[in-house]
Amino acid sequence: MGPELLFTAVGVLLIAIGWPLAARRVAPNRWYGLRLPATFADRQVWYDANALAGRDLVALGVLLVLLAIGLPALTGLRGSGFAVVVAAVAIIGSMMITVRGWRAANRLLRHRRAEAAAASAPTAGPGDRR
Repeated sequence: MGPELLFTAVGVLLIAIGWPLAARRVAPNRWYGLRLPATFADRQVWYDANALAGRDLVALGVLLVLLAIGLPALTGLRGSGFAVVVAAVAIIGSMMITVRGWRAANRLLRHRRAEAAAASAPTAGPGDRR
């Protein structure tokens, strides 16, 4: 299997993995998804953060497929040079997805907790003066 076919397959795999997450079809579980303390702390955060991560995985998968098909055709880059370039895109993209997902999950959890605290805070009635 040449690197072009390998990276095309990796791209398709990322699309297949990301699609159910983006579509909010994956319930909280121990095996699949963006599994972080923040996503396990709140069901809505799980779905929102995983939808974002899923969209990012699909985008990275599409980018890898386009690079795997287009880079050799447009530039003539093949072999180890091609593999290094596309692997770098895959690794950097994966790291960016991880950091973005982690930050988003923590931000979403803070927001959800702030909303819950505001909703449970006592409100002043019409006769209350402070």
